[in-house]
Amino acid sequence: MEFYIPYKIGIWFITENIIVWSMVMKRFTGSVVGMLVLNAAFSSALAADWYAKDNLQPGHDPSMIRLDDGYALMSTNNHLQLWTSEDAYTWKDNGRTMQVVPSWLTQYAPGMEDVWAPDIYKFDDEYRVYYCGSEFGKRNSAIGYTASKSMIPGTAGYGWTDKGHVFHTKEGTDKYNAIDSDIIKTSQGEYWMAFGSFGLGIQLIKIDGKTGYQASDDMTVYNIARRTSTASGGAEEGPALIEHNGQFFLFTAWDKCCQQGNNIEQTTYKTAYGRADKVTGPYKDRAGYNMATGGGTILLERYGRYVGPGGGEPFQDINRVRFVHHYYDNAGDKYNHIHIRDVVFTDDNWAEMGQPFLGRYLSAEVEHGALTRGVSGDLVITSSKTASNGEYLAYINTEGTVIRLPMNIPQAGEYLLRYRYANGGTGDATHGVSVNGKELIVKLPPTGSWGTFPENSVVMIPATLKRGGNFIEVRPVPNDFFSELDRIDFLRVIRDTIPGNGFDNGIRIRLDENDQLAIRDGGYAIFENVVTDSITSTAVRMQVKNGSGKLSLHAGAKDGKVISECDLSKTVKAENGWSEVECSSLGGESKLSGVQDFYLTASGQSGEVVIGNIIFKAASVEASSSSDETVESSDSGCESDEDCGTGIRVSEIAGARFSVSRMEGVYSVRLNDSNINNVYLLNSMGQIVGVRNVRGSMVGADVRFENLPKGNFIVRVK
Repeated sequence: MEFYIPYKIGIWFITENIIVWSMVMKRFTGSVVGMLVLNAAFSSALAADWYAKDNLQPGHDPSMIRLDDGYALMSTNNHLQLWTSEDAYTWKDNGRTMQVVPSWLTQYAPGMEDVWAPDIYKFDDEYRVYYCGSEFGKRNSAIGYTASKSMIPGTAGYGWTDKGHVFHTKEGTDKYNAIDSDIIKTSQGEYWMAFGSFGLGIQLIKIDGKTGYQASDDMTVYNIARRTSTASGGAEEGPALIEHNGQFFLFTAWDKCCQQGNNIEQTTYKTAYGRADKVTGPYKDRAGYNMATGGGTILLERYGRYVGPGGGEPFQDINRVRFVHHYYDNAGDKYNHIHIRDVVFTDDNWAEMGQPFLGRYLSAEVEHGALTRGVSGDLVITSSKTASNGEYLAYINTEGTVIRLPMNIPQAGEYLLRYRYANGGTGDATHGVSVNGKELIVKLPPTGSWGTFPENSVVMIPATLKRGGNFIEVRPVPNDFFSELDRIDFLRVIRDTIPGNGFDNGIRIRLDENDQLAIRDGGYAIFENVVTDSITSTAVRMQVKNGSGKLSLHAGAKDGKVISECDLSKTVKAENGWSEVECSSLGGESKLSGVQDFYLTASGQSGEVVIGNIIFKAASVEASSSSDETVESSDSGCESDEDCGTGIRVSEIAGARFSVSRMEGVYSVRLNDSNINNVYLLNSMGQIVGVRNVRGSMVGADVRFENLPKGNFIVRVK
């Protein structure tokens, strides 16, 4: 199916597969099932947060951990320097946590210069940082750890105590090296430590969770990965483990590291991984090869300016697994910086690497995708001052060229893919855009120039996304015209509900045992890229449990304009153990428009508040029904029955008295007129199949027709 999708602001026609701009529509295939009007303010909203920039946070062999109020970060060669951040983008330097190298460590590694490769892990109520020291190029190495009750300087329990030796190796005796430790706690409650490099590769030992030292009930040193290649001396180091959906994932770094500055071209570092059913292995790559005999699937390697992406580790964030690693910036200072990416899991539980975090969760910079080139000259990462993060992909030209973008999406449902491109040619370029295997052919009209990406140089592509891993693929459909691509934003089409657990991030929040959002006093949850024009009512309700204090919705920032407020002392009981609270009208006196970030904040709570759905509609009307009533008059917005054949007319048409939405056998009718007495549902033959008495109902009330068979229906009112 082929569509034309111009980029100017106007009216959106919502079809079965795509949204097009009516202002400049030339070709269109598909039945129109509704219409949504966006006012002119949407144009300015396009500009909000569309231009990303890498923060160039320094770090080598980084380790991160999620905290209640944000994150902590440590890295190599700085005496365990501690960085903290609320948002994983803006970092605060808290100085060194280790003032001098412990004397016990220099006994095992007398020629060492600084501590390497910290690994931060929380053991019950204590934070432990495992670290190592080594004589470079030798196996005189040791691993130890230091501990603190808090990670945040100035808070109760903060202060580091060195706990000494955990494991060591000796040159001439051992064939593996006691460096680069990483801790994992399994779902069975056992602690394990992976470590090692070169020689016999990656090792694993069991750890006593109480003491932090090697467990006495299993003294085995398990060999779980080893290179058979002679490249870079068979280098394999920096192991890191995580468990996901009952399986264990081992990430390792391959090849030559640490050449930066004038020697940056010598760096060949990369990240590989495998998967196992047991923590002790065997770990096999996606092709089925055992990592202990040379296997490993490459996840990250050099691309564009980003040299040597490795030395990383996964960590569990609130609602996603993330991976922090270092790289060297070949277009900048040529030294080490960190990237924080989502690990995106496929339906069959394999890991793929998502975007580096540049301050936005629902955005993809296409140059950071997995790039497959049909010919060597395709997909050139190119610089431009008007491109987001200063880069874009040029030469998306040849059959067989594919851009793959793994994305974690926390809220399932309808989205618009805001597709920012440039076409300096004279005709429409064509891309195939696939979302989880379902492809649309997208026309990209000329924009007037190459390599420039003004804010309105976009098309909108509708998509249904699932919660969790989603995979977007872009390919050229050669037709003598071409397009360059900068960025894709994922915009939430809300209608009437935002699930509380669909948040992107926040602080003082968690997902409880029922996968619901729980928030505490002073906390907030972020919901990025809300298409406010898609919200069908200004009425706001929230489902809550354990309610006290106040919940507020803000636009744009956690301290931005309050657009709705909920007093939790006024909750009423609802179904399934929930209570509901009616909140102030969305936007107050001014109507919301455009794409905005919503922040849900909590204040005045004595404990946690659990949040179900944020509902943008008034409470439903109790309905009665009859099947033998005659319709004497109607106001459906239809000129004739023929016009209503598609079954849905939407309220934003001027003068309409109601709106209709449809999903999985349910028609929901929202009243926009308090003088309506009855709502009728007719089949395509014009026969009444249901009627609801709504006499006396208020504007904004909903009535529902449920358990309907497949087919088109007509809604009329009297």
